[in-house]
Amino acid sequence: MLFDLKGKRKRLVQVVYVGLAILFGGGLVLFGVGGNVSGGLIDAFRGGNGGGSTTSAFDDVVNRANARAARNPDSPAVWAAVIRAQFNLASSPAGSDASTGALTERGQQAVVEVSQAWKRYERLKPKKVDPSAAAFAALAYGALQDYDKAVSIQESALKSRPSPNGYFQLADFAYRADQVEKGDAAAKEAVQRSPSDQRNTVRSLIKDLKKQGKQIAKAVAEAKKAQREQAKQGKDQPAGQSFGPLPGQGAAGTQPSP
Repeated sequence: MLFDLKGKRKRLVQVVYVGLAILFGGGLVLFGVGGNVSGGLIDAFRGGNGGGSTTSAFDDVVNRANARAARNPDSPAVWAAVIRAQFNLASSPAGSDASTGALTERGQQAVVEVSQAWKRYERLKPKKVDPSAAAFAALAYGALQDYDKAVSIQESALKSRPSPNGYFQLADFAYRADQVEKGDAAAKEAVQRSPSDQRNTVRSLIKDLKKQGKQIAKAVAEAKKAQREQAKQGKDQPAGQSFGPLPGQGAAGTQPSP
């Protein structure tokens, strides 16, 4: 894992994101993007009952989306549906541990599937980027700890559908990617687009978010430096992809099983 967030820092991330969701009345990212999309990060906070029926429902949506993609591989809309289905599975009780917020093995698989579906979507060069698919893909790349990619995808989402919540999320990714100037610009935009009576609250949330992002950026940089040193010394690198929590869940990063 690249970093480990526990205790107060874990709680900080949860408070920031839940606070923002309440502030914006259940906006773009946290409750699920689009009116016909179930799941989302708030469902992951609640944890659900983890029952088989819930798991089966999410899997069924994923299976139907994948089947449509197999029949229509050149349709951007079809791949956008795959992205939404896989992300909602990752943020469901089946994909995220209710007690720690970490991705389960099924959630890790779903996050990887989101990133692969996004690559297929990008190659098709849609005339207009689907903002909900882009927002979910950005969050998935955040869980993969590829924050630079998350920044670029979130920017494409905002071009299609700007919102205070979306700029808040861009600020989060930018701070984690150590792109502080871009984070500050996005944060300023989030504040300006918020209702005037809520701007002080948004500023406070962003202050916490920036502090959190600085810690993560430092940890990521140190981990990458250690990996480079190991490579120079000819030491074997750990196998597998490193995962963090879905942004907003605030749990320890996990390493996938071989």
